[in-house]
Amino acid sequence: MRPLSRAGGALAAAVALVLGGGTASPAQAAPPGDAGYTVSVGTPVPFPHPTDTPATPYTDRDGTFHYQQSAALYGADDPRVWDFYTGKDFDTATFDRTLSEAVNPANPADRNDDTTWRCDNSPTGREATYAPSGSGYAQKNYCDLSGVWVDPDTGDWYGLVHNEFTPRPFGDGLHYDAIDYAVSTDRGRTWTVRDHVLTSPYSTKRGDTTAFPQQTYSYGDGDQRLFTDIASGYFYVYYGSRIVDKSGGWKAFYEHVARAPIAAKMAPGSWRKWYDGAWSQPGTGGRESNIVPVDAAHPTGYTPASAEYDPAATGTSAEQIAAGKMPPTSPLFVMNIAYDAHLGRYIGTPQAVDQSGGSPQYLYATDDLATQKWELIGDTGDYTTASWYRWFLDGASRTGSAVVGRTFRAYCSFGCSHDASGEYVDLTVDSAAPAVPPVDTGRRYRVAAGTGRILAQASGGSAVTSVARSTGSARASWLFTPTGDGAFTLTNAATGRLLGVDSARTAGRAWGARPTATAARGRGPAVGQQWFVLPSASGGTARLVNRYSGLALALSAASGRLAETTPARTWTDTGGNAVGGGRTAAEQTLTLTPTGDSTGN
Repeated sequence: MRPLSRAGGALAAAVALVLGGGTASPAQAAPPGDAGYTVSVGTPVPFPHPTDTPATPYTDRDGTFHYQQSAALYGADDPRVWDFYTGKDFDTATFDRTLSEAVNPANPADRNDDTTWRCDNSPTGREATYAPSGSGYAQKNYCDLSGVWVDPDTGDWYGLVHNEFTPRPFGDGLHYDAIDYAVSTDRGRTWTVRDHVLTSPYSTKRGDTTAFPQQTYSYGDGDQRLFTDIASGYFYVYYGSRIVDKSGGWKAFYEHVARAPIAAKMAPGSWRKWYDGAWSQPGTGGRESNIVPVDAAHPTGYTPASAEYDPAATGTSAEQIAAGKMPPTSPLFVMNIAYDAHLGRYIGTPQAVDQSGGSPQYLYATDDLATQKWELIGDTGDYTTASWYRWFLDGASRTGSAVVGRTFRAYCSFGCSHDASGEYVDLTVDSAAPAVPPVDTGRRYRVAAGTGRILAQASGGSAVTSVARSTGSARASWLFTPTGDGAFTLTNAATGRLLGVDSARTAGRAWGARPTATAARGRGPAVGQQWFVLPSASGGTARLVNRYSGLALALSAASGRLAETTPARTWTDTGGNAVGGGRTAAEQTLTLTPTGDSTGN
């Protein structure tokens, strides 16, 4: 129902990859399957709502599911929108007219269904300049919300904003990119774009021949993919840059990554770019390494600083690449990622370098986001795609994209198989050397939080609580049983009932939902009775994240919330807001201690 393309805009990036020189096939980086992985592909299923960004799924504090997309076309009368969808899950979500057509009552020009005013008056918009007369660019800035996070302290919505601004900076047909952040204090109805967070290390001024004295210029930083990493407590943002020939056309596409503590809530000064093997550069204006797959030629997983793009170098992009003055296109360009609990690794799918539509989708994996060493683990074989915009979805919950299991959905908008505009396929990724389970499934465990509280089933019913100390009762012991796809059930050793939340109702994924211990229903455990065990990056502790809600089990001594499920946090709420309620990281930082084998011995 919304526009599907923008002439000369972000969608044209894929075409440029075909036309531009100096690219390298991902197959040259490492042969698919070298690590003993196999990839199985299901039948494509249409996705009916493709647009000019990936879809970002997230859940509000009351348990309401949303996903968000944006488009910003260049013509004077073209749509520029921040769209929202809502429903029980991704399959049932429909266009949310209330949010998508919301108007700022204090400024009727500021609206979700026409972001022209918002983009032009944002921090980037105020610095941008209009294209020369006769251009097809009607505005000086086009901005897309892409990547949403909900603050556990306040319930406010935060998002990253992709900007395309100062059109035709050297008389060409392109523009610059930069990334800002925005906040909504009324759950998506109105937004304030607050500040820059990730910007180019080079100039973004029109016609700046001092910064770009030769035949090329840098397009800037944009097309972000936000990942909230529960294990480490960081936001990670994968974003791209391009090198443009002033004589016409973008030719080399690079991938970068930055991170910020989640506790800093996207504040500009909290972001650090990955550069030359360290998180050493500021998000605004800092240098950035081009990340590439790890192989014999690139053991560090990034381009050496001495081989990065230099605007003072002479020659076109293709000439510089051929001469070794700058790197070719990265096979990791605009990669989206998730944690695969079955593999015990982070996985990523970038845009295909070969944009003919004849390339498989390549899959990469890494053990540690702190070091950014991505290796090729396989591809989709005969399932070929250009895959312009991608995202993951856990097929069991159909609401979460941060953690997936053995089989998961891989979505695509535009450049999909057989030139489809939108679709998903089920991907199953297996390994010849599967991850060591985070728990011993033949033993009972005591689950204790950093608060000292211990998880237990209460007497005389299905209620679950936390107790101050262990009495040795089997009611405070739990057995972890794998579901076979990376998740676990937790069975109470005394009653044989499963820990979970109500996955038949939205309230089961609302913040503060209380888990219960109930019998499995039907053929197996409900999605609300499945848990991901996510070890902390520092080791020794873990979080139990409910598969239905995406919330972490928390144990507290506070009356009314002895055991509950809440958004993952690595900090203590000190704002005095009723939403955060003074909750702490210690409440959901769990130690799993064996108490005997499955029989209690």
